[in-house]
Amino acid sequence: MNQPIPAQQRDNISYEVSGENSKYTLLQSLDVADMPGYSLTLYELRRTFPKDPPMFAGVHLKDQWVRGTTDTVDGNGSVIGYAVYNLENGDKIFGRFDGISQVATGQSSNKRAVTGSIVLTGGTGKMRGIRGTIHVLTDTDLSVSLNVTKCEGEYWMENE
Repeated sequence: MNQPIPAQQRDNISYEVSGENSKYTLLQSLDVADMPGYSLTLYELRRTFPKDPPMFAGVHLKDQWVRGTTDTVDGNGSVIGYAVYNLENGDKIFGRFDGISQVATGQSSNKRAVTGSIVLTGGTGKMRGIRGTIHVLTDTDLSVSLNVTKCEGEYWMENE
C-alpha cells in the first residue's frame, strides 16, 4: 500500500535592506537608440546585513549579490537577475529574480519602483535542496545609487 508523502515544512522569511547597506558595484546603461529613452542596463548589487541578519534554516545571512539586466523605456520595463545569498557558515543559496520597473507619473526616470519575485533554485551544503519564493519591493534612485528593499516569502527543503 502506498504511504502518503508528508507535506514539506515551509518557513517564512522577511527582511529589509536600507540604502546604506545596498551598494551598486556595477551600473552600466546603453541606449538602444530606436526610440528616445530606451535603454538596457547591466547591474550588480551587493546587500549586507550588519545588524539582525535574516536566517535561512537557522543560519544567518551574511550578504546577497544580485546581478542582472533591465530593459526599459524611460525607466519602465522588465528586470531580470540572479541572486546569490552567502550565509555565515559558507553555504550559498541561488535564485532567479523576475520583475518590473515602474516610474511614477511626473518623476524622473531614475526614480523607480521595482516589484518582482526571487525563485529559490537551490544552494550548497545544508541549503542544497532549498526552494521557495521571495517577493521583492525596491525603491531605487539611480542618480544617487540608492536602493531600498523589502522582502518577504517562504522557503522549504526538497527531499533529494
